[in-house]
Amino acid sequence: MSTITETTDVRFPSWLEYLEKYFEGMLALTLLMVVLAITVTDIFGRTFFAWTIDWGFEVAQGLFVWIAWLAASFGLRHQSYFRFTLFRSKLSKGGQYAMYVIEWLLWILVIGAIFWYSIPEFVQMLESGRMVVGTENVMQAHFYLAVPVGTGLILLRVIQQAITTTIAYRAGDDIQPDPQIGVRDE
Repeated sequence: MSTITETTDVRFPSWLEYLEKYFEGMLALTLLMVVLAITVTDIFGRTFFAWTIDWGFEVAQGLFVWIAWLAASFGLRHQSYFRFTLFRSKLSKGGQYAMYVIEWLLWILVIGAIFWYSIPEFVQMLESGRMVVGTENVMQAHFYLAVPVGTGLILLRVIQQAITTTIAYRAGDDIQPDPQIGVRDE
């Protein structure tokens, strides 16, 4: 069961729990497959027919920006990122919770600033109407949208983690961070 759905008595459909747990990962994997398809098609075309996809490189770069922000949010959702677990494991529950609060505040300050300042950049790019080279209908703004969307997802995951960890702390549950990296069943 997902930690966010454990905090309420409301029952969610299993597909919704799965989506909550893996949304960013599924979307990032889909985009990675698109990048792979563009790259393989371009290599095949160059090798056998001496043609290239004019927009392929720029679109692949833009999709990688999306993938990076989605992966950051996914890592945060699964608490699978760099942290000082050895130091934190020696703290009391109150100390661990205080470290979480500091961590959440830093996430909100840094990612919040990126989110806030990325919106005018996106709007400016949208208003410019610039298209990806070699296309007539793919705006460069679509790639700039990755930053506000990705940082927005990160902020949502920080809030989600703050809620679930606070509920667990108040219930007296163990809130010590897991030193393992990766997606864990909950």
